[in-house]
Amino acid sequence: MKKTTLIISILSSISVLTHANDAAVLPSIQLKSDQQTLKEKMTEASTATKGMMQLKDVPQTVNVIPQEILKEQGVISIQGALQNVPGVGFSTGDGQRDQVSIRGFNSVYDNYVDGFRDDAMYYRDLSNTERIEVVKGPASVLYGRGSAGGLINRVTKKPMSQPLHEVDLMGSTLGQRRAQFDFNQPITDTVKARLTGAVENSGGYRNQAFLQRQAVAPSVEWDISDKTKLLVQADYLHDDRLADQGVPMDTKTKRPLALNDKVFLGAANAKQVGDTDSEVKSATATLDHQFDDNWKYHGVVHGYKYSLDRQFSNASYSNGSISLVQSRRFRNEKGVSTEQEFSGKFKTGAIEHNALVGLEVSHQNKDDQIFASPAAYNTSINNLVLPTWAPISTQVAKTDNRNNSTTTGVYLQDLVGFTSQVKMLIGARYDNLDQKRSGLTLKTGAISTYNRTDNKVSPRVGLVYEPLTNLSLYASYNQSFQPLSDALTVYNNLSNLKPTQTKSYEVGAKWDITPDYNLTLSAFDTTQNNILQQDPADKTGQTAVVAGEQETKGIEVTTVGNITDQWSVLAGYAYLDGKMTKSALSTVPVGARAALTPKNSANVWVKYKLNDHWYAALGGKAQTYQYAAPDNALRLPGYAIMNAAVGYTSDRYDASVNLNNVFDRHYYISAHGLSSTGALIGDPINAQFTLRYRF
Repeated sequence: MKKTTLIISILSSISVLTHANDAAVLPSIQLKSDQQTLKEKMTEASTATKGMMQLKDVPQTVNVIPQEILKEQGVISIQGALQNVPGVGFSTGDGQRDQVSIRGFNSVYDNYVDGFRDDAMYYRDLSNTERIEVVKGPASVLYGRGSAGGLINRVTKKPMSQPLHEVDLMGSTLGQRRAQFDFNQPITDTVKARLTGAVENSGGYRNQAFLQRQAVAPSVEWDISDKTKLLVQADYLHDDRLADQGVPMDTKTKRPLALNDKVFLGAANAKQVGDTDSEVKSATATLDHQFDDNWKYHGVVHGYKYSLDRQFSNASYSNGSISLVQSRRFRNEKGVSTEQEFSGKFKTGAIEHNALVGLEVSHQNKDDQIFASPAAYNTSINNLVLPTWAPISTQVAKTDNRNNSTTTGVYLQDLVGFTSQVKMLIGARYDNLDQKRSGLTLKTGAISTYNRTDNKVSPRVGLVYEPLTNLSLYASYNQSFQPLSDALTVYNNLSNLKPTQTKSYEVGAKWDITPDYNLTLSAFDTTQNNILQQDPADKTGQTAVVAGEQETKGIEVTTVGNITDQWSVLAGYAYLDGKMTKSALSTVPVGARAALTPKNSANVWVKYKLNDHWYAALGGKAQTYQYAAPDNALRLPGYAIMNAAVGYTSDRYDASVNLNNVFDRHYYISAHGLSSTGALIGDPINAQFTLRYRF
């Protein structure tokens, strides 16, 4: 067998819809070749339907960032990868986690790995990532509770049939020092293994910046028979870095506080008392069995454990004085979940069906402790002197929150082929979510308990019409929900707060202009209600109300593929009009713009192959201004940056140089998202070097 990656999924049998005389023919499982074109790699995905499928047949917007783009751009982070996706805004994530907004809605809980919820708060490493898929709009019908804007799914590297031994060395003028490896080896005719990982000890542009990281991910696949396969995976990540939350707002100018771009606001000894130290372990076992040509089984068990020790400084500014408050936070989580799915093809008369039925059961324990902070430290902006702090005592917790949740979900989806031109994707999911939460308040010493059970039904319907073999038109309706008992802030009335509910309408067109070049256009209207807000009548700030509503209307355009044998393009544009349509807060009035949501944003990456070995690429991102939080107090200016790359590839080794922020633009790449603080400066002009060797 040629070097391939076997994409085993529940709906793989509907990966390509072909034409028949009077009825649609839904073909069987396919292999995904490593020799695909860029357009082929970015117009197939599995996340939106839980089965590998051509995106022209998916009635929803899905963006794919394949390994090829990650390598060309020297990307090793979620934020770096998502620069290639229109309609995504970036949060500082409190200096502790990957966090974005999608289509104007906060997506803090919406990270997935191989289709499993990965909502622990940490920075993910991409050494074990084959591609990233971003599903736009609600996806509760397959994944349960989730954001209004969409979700991000990392598809991991799996064992392959042919050997691969690859080592990467990466460095940059900003102090990056990283090595990563990817070893794949068939052991017998039926057993193959893969081992990926990375080691990093890097600096950064900001004062005291550091990153120490170790990652390793082994996996083994056993072909028990020609119809049964078992895949076992494990993953370990340790990440320790500066807890950098950027700069606060200048209350007079309503802009980020004007400081030297390199200045870090925190302890002078931040490596000891100003870092985010996280550790994540996970294990997954997947069993796939093909009963016959039509029916198959897919079962997965996934478990994880996560811990965080975060020491950080909150900074505020007023009348020429900067105030720093040191805090310490511990998070400990563990969880286990399982999916059991059956899928198959059948007919009712001339109509073909490709059905999926699944059961998901998961349990999570989440503990969160915050320890009492010392008195604030004040320093003049004109004579900035950072404090040297001792570690905060962990003897007495200021708050001690514990959340145990159990979710049971049953879902059904059917791809219906009425004719060769008309298909419908319909589905529904029922979720029972039971949460038991407790919280200790230092002021009273009392432990409060909050219990809530939610039962929700999430429907989905989409219609695809293909007037031409290379053109599909679609319309869809999706719903999702997010339980407010998931909220990071523990209010004393959590038991009474019903979930948010999201409704989204979308229409679009997907056009293969040539066999190697695709254009996608979508327009959408998404509304989320029951948004959590602090009760304005409660001056203690301990009570919440579900009074907010936000609507985002928008248009997205993406284009990808090869214009000629030498030229390839990845580009996107998003127009997002996100506003609060209901609010109980005077600080967040009706009409306020959605946080971290520029009205206009665009990205582009153009590559030219000089010959079989050399290539050059040019790209970048631009966006108009955005606000740091829903109160629209802190405004971040718009910006445009350009990146360039030149590379050499051969059978044995690759070498590349990336020049980032070519014109050395000054810009703010992210902010807090929930409060008007934490504006984080983007990196200045820098060069990145990569050497990749295969043996």
